[in-house]
Amino acid sequence: MTNMKIVNVEVFKFTTPPPKSTGSTKGVGGAVNWPTDLPWAIYPDIIEHMNKNVPNIAGGAAVVKITAENGMYGYGSTGLYRQAAEIIEDVLKPFLIGQDCEEIEYLWHIMYLKTSAWGRAGLAMQAISAVDIALWDLKGKITGQPVYQLLGGKVRDKIKVYATGLSFELYRDMGYKAVKVPRPYGLVDGKEGMKKTVECFDWILKTMGDDTEIAIDVWCAWDVEYTIKISKMLRDYNLRWVEEPVPADDYDGYRRIKDILNAEGILVSGGEHEFSRWGTRKLVENQCVDILQSDIWYTGGLSEIRKINALAKAHNLMLVPHCHGMPVFHFSVSSLTSPFAETLLFNQVLEPSRLFLGEPKVVDGYIDVPDKPGLGYELNYDWGPCIKLSE
Repeated sequence: MTNMKIVNVEVFKFTTPPPKSTGSTKGVGGAVNWPTDLPWAIYPDIIEHMNKNVPNIAGGAAVVKITAENGMYGYGSTGLYRQAAEIIEDVLKPFLIGQDCEEIEYLWHIMYLKTSAWGRAGLAMQAISAVDIALWDLKGKITGQPVYQLLGGKVRDKIKVYATGLSFELYRDMGYKAVKVPRPYGLVDGKEGMKKTVECFDWILKTMGDDTEIAIDVWCAWDVEYTIKISKMLRDYNLRWVEEPVPADDYDGYRRIKDILNAEGILVSGGEHEFSRWGTRKLVENQCVDILQSDIWYTGGLSEIRKINALAKAHNLMLVPHCHGMPVFHFSVSSLTSPFAETLLFNQVLEPSRLFLGEPKVVDGYIDVPDKPGLGYELNYDWGPCIKLSE
């Protein structure tokens, strides 16, 4: 062991920047109106009240920069929920100072124990995730190796990716042959909403090509009956999988949906809103999903997704991490269970503003992970409004 001590932990709280106009709406929903159904849309009478009075915590990110005594540093983030910044600052930082930065497994376990009385999931686990990712980035820099090499090395030269968003003409021009879209309609829209959803899928195929695979991200907003009905209607429109069709805790609902949709040639995915190997184990042991979509920023970082990956391998499941970014790409290129990865490309932007700089470009629907030490990225301090908690 190098016994390289942590000498500084800096915590940043970013708010999502306002959207930038691209000068074009080409490819964004096309001729079809594309609303986005949400889980609480079943209560339309309170939507306006919530929009006005309930703060949106799902915007921005908590970022941590961990510096070792040799001056090298690593970055990690929650990827979304910025409120985790206070947990990093107040609970995790005091313990981390002075610890050996390469004892990642030990540090993960202590962080878990320190937060277990009130954590184990949610913001606490997201805070642990950010620290863990930063430690892997730092270890890669100290050893002079890319993180994928520390995870076991590449199992493929490049990663096939699918696009998440609504800029279908852009995706076609970039060589994508797979896309994931938010559910446009939901329970309150009834049969008319189902019909309009089919129209949306038809428009995607006409835009991107008949061989395009489509996934739909429900974000826990449907129920068993609705999911089964609409999925059967979309079967002939290249629907490959339905993601998080019901609330994350509805394991029985997941299993019923999977049993029926698999017979129709449709896969079921989930796991974004599970936390750690223990939450994911419930999905696996109850045979809820065909594809695990654990989020590295939510589920405990790279250390924990390695354990989840072993679980996926043992049960012959794909593990395709939720979301976009260098931690995902380093994991996917080193994992046999991850034959493809997600990329987020919204609002018709070829070079979208990112929280981290240095991400590889998509070329013909693939990305090649660079061989820079660590995760190979740098924090974009100008990404959005930022508060530094540490001094």
